[in-house]
Amino acid sequence: MTNSSTWRVARISIFAALAVVGSFIKTPGSFGPISSVAFDSFAGFFVALYFGAFDGAVVAGLGHLATATVSGFPLGYLHLPIALGMALAGASIGLVNSQTRAWMMIPALACGVAINTAFVFVVVPSMGWGAAIAYMPVIFIAAALNALIAALAYTGLRGKFRK
Repeated sequence: MTNSSTWRVARISIFAALAVVGSFIKTPGSFGPISSVAFDSFAGFFVALYFGAFDGAVVAGLGHLATATVSGFPLGYLHLPIALGMALAGASIGLVNSQTRAWMMIPALACGVAINTAFVFVVVPSMGWGAAIAYMPVIFIAAALNALIAALAYTGLRGKFRK
């Protein structure tokens, strides 16, 4: 007999490790103080699509903390609210995608990308509005690329994993 909470912890751990691997792959445009932009979110986005809001939130939040750690915490304490924002993005993807229609992953990922991009404004107190607006396209492109990878994996693997 399997324990569902044990499977859940193992699943979150495996996908969090995948997010750590993604944190080493930087996206184009990762520069300056925001050098922590990487392919860490795709694992959280995929988990949110496939397994739901809670699991996606945990993996997305841990994924950002992994990238911040790998990058040397370039934004300092601001990585904590950004990680919470990534958790919110993962949870929103899972909640929007919880509908039974297969096409709901499109608005779900759009919602996650929007939340991920909006959290660039966390840097306003330390770097100012100019920096936040300058980094917004970089964050948006990175979030969209992460969402694209998650969507491709989700459509290819739908129904293959145990929930």
